[in-house]
Amino acid sequence: MQPDPLLDHRSETLLAVAKTGSLTAAAKLLFVTQPAVSQQLNAWEKELGFKLLDHQGKKVALTPGAKRLVDYLTFLRNENQKMLAELKIQPAPLRLGSTLSIGSFLLPQVLAKMIEQDWPVTTQIGNTQTLLSQIQRGELDAALVEGDFDHQHFVWEIIGQEKFALFGSRQLKAAVSLENLFDYPLLVREPGSGTRQILEKWLQVHGSSLTDFKQVIEIGSPNAIIELLKDGVGISFMYQALVEDELAAGQLFEWKLNGLAIEHALYLVTAQNSFFKNQRHQLARICRQLNGSNLDGRQKSAGVFD
Repeated sequence: MQPDPLLDHRSETLLAVAKTGSLTAAAKLLFVTQPAVSQQLNAWEKELGFKLLDHQGKKVALTPGAKRLVDYLTFLRNENQKMLAELKIQPAPLRLGSTLSIGSFLLPQVLAKMIEQDWPVTTQIGNTQTLLSQIQRGELDAALVEGDFDHQHFVWEIIGQEKFALFGSRQLKAAVSLENLFDYPLLVREPGSGTRQILEKWLQVHGSSLTDFKQVIEIGSPNAIIELLKDGVGISFMYQALVEDELAAGQLFEWKLNGLAIEHALYLVTAQNSFFKNQRHQLARICRQLNGSNLDGRQKSAGVFD
């Protein structure tokens, strides 16, 4: 583990214990003695005013407070590395995350534009909750998400609005009620997915839930869901942008559902106080231009426009 020149030795020691789960192993990793590790952390506990370690025989476990501190120190370490790389005029690539849904219709265009502008970038795909956790740990600089999240804990900008609707493989002549759908197999994304959150929230508002459907099939890929729909298997709620080609070809059809009229926001999300903040506006502008959005792109940080 390479030391961070901007973190003090006690921070490095706690991170080493968190990584190894052992005072002895941490000492070997840091090239110090085990008593030195114990003394550092004991002294730091007194300064902090709370325990860092629970001793369980020869092993140690982090206390809840220590776990939160480790998450914060990990975030700082990642931010420090990015800042130092930029100060050395060696720009680190932007670590950009995207949900599977946005990754299917917007991310490729965004990446093409960034590459055109010689903007170094790496990408990760995941569901909304996974990406937000990675941002909080400092493992991602930004993420494109569409699910609901606590706006107080992140800095975010709206980059577009997308229609959220119900789709099936045959055309209906009239709108249907929610109760008429319960006998159809429902294809849904996994827990933590933004599209699933939107659906569950809408069902709850209408006094229903996923358990009202006779058969619910969880599938972790929007592309797999679309292929099943085209084969006549079940129905599914998703963004219309995902199935524009299939709708144009007559392979899928929107099912008008009474009470369903959702235009959901797409977000560019970063951590509060992130070093990436200065580049966030530029990336948000690219996303809005590619998504055809005329939004003003206002952003919030802890409930305050910045």
